[in-house]
Amino acid sequence: MKFQTEREMLRNNLLREGDYKSTREMISRIRRMIPDTRILGELDSQKKIIHYTVKEVYEQVMSLGDGLLAHGYAGKHIAVVADNCVRYIYLDMTISSGVGVVVPINKYIPVQLKKELFDKGDVSAVFCSSDMVEEMEQIKSELPKFESIITIDKKVEGYLYYGEIVERGAAEKGKGEFSMMELDIDAPAKLLFTSGTTGANKGVILTNANIAANFVNCLDVIEANGNFTSMSVLPMHHATEINSHIMTRIAAGRLTYISENMSHLMTNLKIFKPECITIVPMIANAFYSNIWRGAKKAGMEEKLKKGIKVSNLLRKFGIDRTHTMFAQLLEPFGGRLRMIVCGGAMLNPVVIKGLYDFGIRVENAYGITECGPLISMNSNPLEENLSVGRPCPQLQVRIDSPDENGVGDLCVKGLSVAKGYYKDEAATAAVFGADGFFNTGDSARIDSNGRIILLGRKKNSIVLENGKNVSPEEIENVIESKMGYVDDIIVYSAEWSENGSSRNVICAGLFIADEDIRNNTGKILDDVRRVNETLPDYKAVEYVELPAQEYPKTAMKKVKRINLPEKCSGEGIKVF
Repeated sequence: MKFQTEREMLRNNLLREGDYKSTREMISRIRRMIPDTRILGELDSQKKIIHYTVKEVYEQVMSLGDGLLAHGYAGKHIAVVADNCVRYIYLDMTISSGVGVVVPINKYIPVQLKKELFDKGDVSAVFCSSDMVEEMEQIKSELPKFESIITIDKKVEGYLYYGEIVERGAAEKGKGEFSMMELDIDAPAKLLFTSGTTGANKGVILTNANIAANFVNCLDVIEANGNFTSMSVLPMHHATEINSHIMTRIAAGRLTYISENMSHLMTNLKIFKPECITIVPMIANAFYSNIWRGAKKAGMEEKLKKGIKVSNLLRKFGIDRTHTMFAQLLEPFGGRLRMIVCGGAMLNPVVIKGLYDFGIRVENAYGITECGPLISMNSNPLEENLSVGRPCPQLQVRIDSPDENGVGDLCVKGLSVAKGYYKDEAATAAVFGADGFFNTGDSARIDSNGRIILLGRKKNSIVLENGKNVSPEEIENVIESKMGYVDDIIVYSAEWSENGSSRNVICAGLFIADEDIRNNTGKILDDVRRVNETLPDYKAVEYVELPAQEYPKTAMKKVKRINLPEKCSGEGIKVF
C-alpha cells in the first residue's frame, strides 16, 4: 500500500497557505477552514465519549485566554499538574500562545521534586486536579513566587476554578484582547523539564516558532493513508506527546481521543477503537507478548503460526486479510489498530515484524526535548530496524568528532531547536553551539543512505581498562532482541572481586517478571552466552544481576540510570 506523508495529504487544503507560524495561527486557520470537524474526544464521568469540534476548541481557547488575561496572569509562568484531559490541551495551547509561559509537570513525581521544578521554573500559578490541592498548598507555603492554585477538574471551595476563568473570558468576548494581542513568536512560550534519567532536570525553553516548526517536521515525515483516528496515551507533560502527537494531529485536522493515563490504556482502546497510537517500546513489547501469551494459553499457538504464514503469502499478492484473520487477537486493542508510532528507544526487530504480521504497522520516531522534540522518523523499521530514519527535511544534522568508523556526537540545527536552558548559561553553553547546532549527547553515525544510526548516550558510555568505549544501549538492544522475556534491562560497569583481586566487568541487570524464568538460571546463562556470541569479546556481558523488583523509571518508561551498583553483588550469575 502506498503511504503519503501528512504534508503531501494536506498541501492542497490546510497547508495551501504555507506552513504554520504559531499554535495560535494554526488553530485560527483550521477554525476558518474546517470549523465543524471533530478534532478531540474524551470520556465523561459515565464513560461516554464526548467530541469537540474545531470551532468549539477555538472558542474555548479564546475564552480561556481572555479569562487568564482578565485575572492578571499575563507574562506569568503557569504550571499544569494533572492527568491527561482535553482541558490540559486547552491550557497548553492558550498559555503558550501569548498569555505567558506554560510549565507542564509530571503529576506523579515526589512532592520534593515538584517543589524543585516549581522553583527552577519560577512558577507563579498552577492548574492542578482537585486531588492535588493539599500537595500544592505545601509547595506554595515554601515558595514565595508561587501565588495561585487553580483547579482544573472541579470547583474546590476557596480556590479559583478553570470554569470560572473561562466564564470570565467569555464575558470579555467583545473585547477580544487575547485573539488580537501581538504575538512574539520568538519569546519563551513553554518550559519543559528533561526527564532526569541520568542527572538533574534541566528546563528547556521553547518558543512559538520552535513549537510550530516541530508541527512542520512531524507533518513532513509521518506517513498515513487516510484520516486515521488516534488515541493519546503518553503523559502530556512530555514533549513527545503534547508537541509531536496531539498538536500535530490538531494541525492536520485529525481526530485524537484522550486517555487519562497509561493505567487506562487497554480499557480505553476498547472504547475509542483508534487506528493509531503513539507509545514507547515497553508498551509495544507488552502488546506483542500478550498476543502470544493469550494464544499459548488457549492452545492456539500452532494455529496462529500457520495463520501468519497464510496471511503473509496473501500479502505478497497484494491481498491483506490481517484484520479479518486476526480479528479476535486484535479485539483487546479496539479491533481497528493499524499503526503504532513508537519513540523513546530502539525497537526490538522481532516485535516490529511480529506486530506487522498481525496487521499493525510500526513507525519509529527519534527526538529529544531540546529539538522540539522530533529529529527523525523511520517509517519502515521492518527493513531498517538499526536506524531511526532520515532527519526531518527542515533540519540539518552532522556528526562531530567522528572516529574511524564515522561514530561521533550527533548535532542538530533547525527552527525547532530550542534556544537553551532556563537560567542555566553554563549548561546552555555546553551543548548549544554559536553556529546554531545543538549537541544531542547521542553517539551516532550517518549511513550511506543518510539514515541516523544511534549507538547510545555519550554520557552512559562505559570506558574499559583498555581504553575502548562501550555503549550500554547497544548491548541492551541485543539482549532485548535475543531474550524477549526480559522486562527491564540495564547494562553498566561494576567491580567483580575474586581471590583477592578485582576488576571492572560489564554487568547486565535483568528484571524478569516471570518468576519461573527468573529462577531458571541455567536458561538465562545459556541465553546471555548466546548474546555474547553476537558481540565483540570486549563488549561481552560477564555478570548478570537478577533483581526481584523492576528498576525505577521515568514517566516515559525509561529505566533511570542512577544509583547503579558499583560492585557485583555475588548473588547473580557469573557468565565468564
